[in-house]
Amino acid sequence: MLGTTVEICNHSFLPRFVDGGSVVVDLGANRGEFSHAILQRFGCRVVAVEPVEKLFQSIERDPRLQLLPVAVGASNQTIAMNVFHGRCASALGPVVSDEPSTTQPVEMVTLAELRRRTGVGQIDLLKMDIEGAEIELLEACSDDELQSVMQMTVEFHEFLYPEQAEAVARIKHRMRGLGFWVLPFSLDNTNVLFLNRKTGVGPIEVAYLRSIVRYGLGIVRRTRRMFGE
Repeated sequence: MLGTTVEICNHSFLPRFVDGGSVVVDLGANRGEFSHAILQRFGCRVVAVEPVEKLFQSIERDPRLQLLPVAVGASNQTIAMNVFHGRCASALGPVVSDEPSTTQPVEMVTLAELRRRTGVGQIDLLKMDIEGAEIELLEACSDDELQSVMQMTVEFHEFLYPEQAEAVARIKHRMRGLGFWVLPFSLDNTNVLFLNRKTGVGPIEVAYLRSIVRYGLGIVRRTRRMFGE
């Protein structure tokens, strides 16, 4: 149905472009909630990456789910992942100097290298929740690489790292130039959908998504908070 969106783990996308033959890539899988919701709903192939060992081991295995214990970023290297006590791990440093954390060495690979290892060509849905590293990752991707993604749902982290605001605006501008509709489903860039115009979605539907759907989702969230759901 035109204009219908799905929100899974605070990531919105158009479900009619995902089916049993699709490939979904989950960057920042955490405990696998998003990946398994996709498996349950669509039954398609999912490639999920989670660099934190404790979280990686907690993800339920499934023959349709390919798991990799790596981070995805701007380059192929070994990095020190900051594992924070009060929030998700990040390749970036603490928000405040005394924020408690430990470090864990992890392998970082580019999106191109991830695709090479997994044999993934076109990505039908790319979910990205990588705690601030999305900026460097997206800036490092080639135009062709980004244009081979049909939908990309991104949680930007400028609410934690305000200095990233300019880079977020720059990425949005670039994605528009590459032929993507930019659909913010939140006011703070924590739920942004980049929708490839190759999907055939036109300006009328986009206008609907930017208005009725966006604000309708906001009402639902506020109602849930009011009733403690």
